Amino acid sequence: MFRLLFKSVVVLLLVFFIANYLIYLKTGQMPLRDIRERMGDDWLVDLRELFSPDQLSADAKQAMKSVSDKVSESETPAPTKVYKWTDANGQVHFGDKPLASNAEQIEVDTRNAISAPEEAARIADQQEAAPKVSAQESALDKARAAAE
Repeated sequence: MFRLLFKSVVVLLLVFFIANYLIYLKTGQMPLRDIRERMGDDWLVDLRELFSPDQLSADAKQAMKSVSDKVSESETPAPTKVYKWTDANGQVHFGDKPLASNAEQIEVDTRNAISAPEEAARIADQQEAAPKVSAQESALDKARAAAE
């Protein structure tokens, strides 16, 4: 039992110091040194105040308030208006402006919509603009070219 406890403490200490070093590499700041400087001489009293139940509950309430504010801000956009109409051939079209007199207005709720990443959208636009040329000829095309 003692060996398991000892190994666990050693692993936790290693993880703690490795994390401290990784934070130093990423930010250039030493978290342990910064904690010691902030605590000062009365570090035990400061530590008790930092982790007091009142302080923890106040921090949790503040975090919940900020999250709820962000959620309520993101839900305010109005639905997007889209028009739908059917042409003479029976094909259904959608657009942001009604191009036919029988266009039906549809409101789309965009709060839960997932947008394509910008890079993927840019590549798709480039592929649509580029002419469709096959990079490799099929065996049938090669045979037809040889026969002619």
